[in-house]
Amino acid sequence: MQVKDIMVAPPTIDKSAKISNALSIMEKKNTRRLLVTHGGEVTGILTMRNLAKELGTKKRTKPASSLPVVTAVTPGFTFIKPATKFAIAVKILKEKGGVLLVSEDDKNVTGWITPNEIIGAFDFAGTAQEVMFQKPITINSSERLVHARYLMLEHDIGRIPVMEDGKLVGVISERDVAIAFQEFKDTVPDNHQEAQIKNLLVADVMKRKPIIATPSTSAKDIVGLMVHKNIGIVPIMDESEKLAGIITRRSLLLSIPTLE
Repeated sequence: MQVKDIMVAPPTIDKSAKISNALSIMEKKNTRRLLVTHGGEVTGILTMRNLAKELGTKKRTKPASSLPVVTAVTPGFTFIKPATKFAIAVKILKEKGGVLLVSEDDKNVTGWITPNEIIGAFDFAGTAQEVMFQKPITINSSERLVHARYLMLEHDIGRIPVMEDGKLVGVISERDVAIAFQEFKDTVPDNHQEAQIKNLLVADVMKRKPIIATPSTSAKDIVGLMVHKNIGIVPIMDESEKLAGIITRRSLLLSIPTLE
């Protein structure tokens, strides 16, 4: 299998567009990444995580509608040839992260490969227990949203299980954080933001009743869920209904064997 067999067309945006427009495109296309271009050239990648970072910083007091995309762009891509073998693409994505831009000349992009395309094309065997992250970072529902943002940036994670009294009650994602900060900065005047941002809590924006699985659930079934329903995290619950781990696209990607 070659990367040209699994690549997809990347959703794009110009670097001069506004962040509010980028968030609208992400929502419409159900994606957390956009390929940023200008004058026909690639300038970087816009990720939901970087939007959460930029919109949540104290220096960004202006509405999202006034901030250009270029303020949150990251150089998180690697060019790769269309005929590159699947196993090599997996190895590169593991080592460098970000996305793979498919191009014959390292300029004109014909498609891209994200972890979603990789895990969707791989035939997983085994159970959830074999591919999950154990002892994941968690957060309490009563914590401030700024702390959730801090944990995501500090540990380079996009989703966090939310707990109450030791029990799983939901998950919070980088998308939830970015949207919440966008709405906050679009509605709260600049001179009131520093005081009022402390009132934003995880419980206010998290998603309750997430889809869960058990350690014995087949990895293949979980991949099907994540790829076809675009779910970014599946908490794994043990027999005593305690959080045993989580499965994310990253945990699945890292579990794929690669060439030495």
